[in-house]
Amino acid sequence: MTATICVLHVDDDREFASLAAASLEAENEALSVESEPDAERALERLDEESFDCVVSDYEMPQVSGLEFLRAVRDVDDTMPVIFFTGHGSEEVASEAISAGVTDYIQKRGYEQYTLLANRIVNYVERRRAEEERLRGYEAIERAREGISILDESGRFVYTNEAFASLVGYDRDELLGRHWELLYREEDRQRVYDQQLPAAANGGWTGQTVYRRKDGDLVLTNHSLSYTEDGELISVAQDITDDERRRQELLEAKRFESLVTAVTEYAVFMLDTEGRIVTWNEGAEDIEGYTEQEAVGEHVSLFYTPEDVAAGLPERLLDEALERECVEDEGWRVRRDGQRFWAHVVVTPVFDDDGTHQGFAFVTRDMTERRARENELEAQRASLAAANRMNEVLRDILRRIVHDSSRRDIEQDVCDRLTGDGPYLFAASVDYVEGGGFDVRLASGLDADAAGYVFEHITSRSVIERAYERGSVEVQHVDSAAVDLDHDLATAIRSVVCVPLTYRETTSGLVLLCSTTASGLTENERSALADIGTAAGYGIHAVETEHLLQADGVVELVLETTDADDPLVQLGSGDGTVTLDRLVPIDDRRYLVYVTLEGSAPTDRVAAVAPNPAVEEVTVVHDREGEGGVIALTVTDVLVTYLASMGTKVHTMEASEGTLRVMVDVSPNVDVGRLLDGVRSAFPDSGLVSKRQVARPVKRTRAVAETVESRLTQRQLSALQAAYHGGYFERPRRQTAEDVAETMGISASTFHQHLRIALETVLTELFD
Repeated sequence: MTATICVLHVDDDREFASLAAASLEAENEALSVESEPDAERALERLDEESFDCVVSDYEMPQVSGLEFLRAVRDVDDTMPVIFFTGHGSEEVASEAISAGVTDYIQKRGYEQYTLLANRIVNYVERRRAEEERLRGYEAIERAREGISILDESGRFVYTNEAFASLVGYDRDELLGRHWELLYREEDRQRVYDQQLPAAANGGWTGQTVYRRKDGDLVLTNHSLSYTEDGELISVAQDITDDERRRQELLEAKRFESLVTAVTEYAVFMLDTEGRIVTWNEGAEDIEGYTEQEAVGEHVSLFYTPEDVAAGLPERLLDEALERECVEDEGWRVRRDGQRFWAHVVVTPVFDDDGTHQGFAFVTRDMTERRARENELEAQRASLAAANRMNEVLRDILRRIVHDSSRRDIEQDVCDRLTGDGPYLFAASVDYVEGGGFDVRLASGLDADAAGYVFEHITSRSVIERAYERGSVEVQHVDSAAVDLDHDLATAIRSVVCVPLTYRETTSGLVLLCSTTASGLTENERSALADIGTAAGYGIHAVETEHLLQADGVVELVLETTDADDPLVQLGSGDGTVTLDRLVPIDDRRYLVYVTLEGSAPTDRVAAVAPNPAVEEVTVVHDREGEGGVIALTVTDVLVTYLASMGTKVHTMEASEGTLRVMVDVSPNVDVGRLLDGVRSAFPDSGLVSKRQVARPVKRTRAVAETVESRLTQRQLSALQAAYHGGYFERPRRQTAEDVAETMGISASTFHQHLRIALETVLTELFD
């Protein structure tokens, strides 16, 4: 009996549609017809409801039949679609068939309903049969047995991967080849004389020796049967090792002595009903029962309640009798209730007359090995994930090199992270005080939708922690508990927050929506942190470049009276300190050259040397107590903080306990956020003035940029330190050893960096 067939009939003539539905259902009780006069609504119903076939008029007021057909094909390209119309011709029918219609029937009389009903049933049953065939192929692909299909001439038309692996060929090598390829010459005639006739007469089962591509022989349990279409179905299972094991067990004549000697295995005998009749020391160690407690009990004593309820112990004994040996792995229960993972081999035992005597039962505790395997698998998965993330990092770095704006960098990061791996979509956001955020852009989802989803699932504390600490943070999401009206709600398992950092500064966050709830491995977390750092450095670089290239900049003047600032200390008393040069050494340390007027340099150096922010301080030039040049290696002071934030320090002056610094900021920088960071890090500082100014770009800047791009940071620092330390003056204010000491490196290393830097400068000038 045909299962119910749901038909959607689309016709703007409501009266005719009602008549057609009733007529079709009268013709075949399997048909259930839904009428829809509106073609647009019909398309919506196809998306929302389940139908087996569409019957449509050719001419309709909203859309033509061909337009409707194309729209249906976009929804389901295999759905049977039949034009049932009174307006048509051979030309129209030809055009419809070319467009992909399944059939074309004209409305000529009641007998057409019989024809239409039959066509609907035929097309739907054909489609269902094809779907069933495809499901069958999917099941075959998942099977562990080697399965192949041969045509009437004996040539392979299909093999699953297990069969190809069994005989050592690629699937493509087998297709179209005759089965004789896999048999020894002496075995082929037996196939013709015995196996194929038996297969045609209900099926054949036995053993076959295949010859693999590499020449090795493999013993299989083998079955053959024919389909109604005349195709030959072959199912083979490799029993080469099983057969060897069976022979070894059958030939063993000293079972009792073996049982007594083995202690790493639980080895015992069962009677034909599955009750224990022998026990060894290994069984007592593994299972926890003494011989007196175990003998006479059923083997189900060692199985979990779930397996006992499912009949697993009895099923294993039955399978052992059928297959002569069976293996199983699963949880078993010791006497104290503790579970352990066991590998079990069950072999039926027969006497010399072939009478079944019972079963040999061998159990090995595999708990530790399974734990090691699980750990190795977790490590492999972690390594694979880390490799994937490192590849993403390398790709992002390649892209960032060519990006010219912060938006480009953020878009590349979001696009690449959502292009591979478990992330559904990503958004780059600006942090808002208190854990809030504003979405700048998104990938995998439009920005408004991404903002809506993240707003409903992301904890403000996680956002705040990621921003304040500059660390990658993960928040697990219980999709069932989230009030989220979105198609992706059930797929979301966690949110990952990646800060975009440059040194101690976080410029923004990338939020990732993940389908996995397992959290991040250390390797994945490290790779994401590296991605955030790379993006942060890239953002800093492009904003600095914008500042250097801009005709107009924002000029900020800031002031601090922080007595702990070593530059403020230098300007205390009678002296006045002005900045000569800032030379970055690494992420936190700067070499600062200042000119002191009106005070003895040696006195001021002695005063600031104990300051914890000062790593090294030295007098570069002493004008006999009236002033001079001082070099300091410092960390975490106002001037260096501003430089690390991408500003261009224009001037700095400290006198009478007050330090005033003027910096240029790119118009693209969020000045409010910059000042918030300054106030947070240096509470005794404040903004004196802010204005928009025009600063002409020096013509020599192009050369400088080229040189800087070709030098490493260490080479550039060595060149700057030598220049500002007076190394090139005559007489020299500092020797190479003096400059090297201020940089915290050896003199030989300094000479090497300086030589490369000078060669690069001269090449750029004269080549």
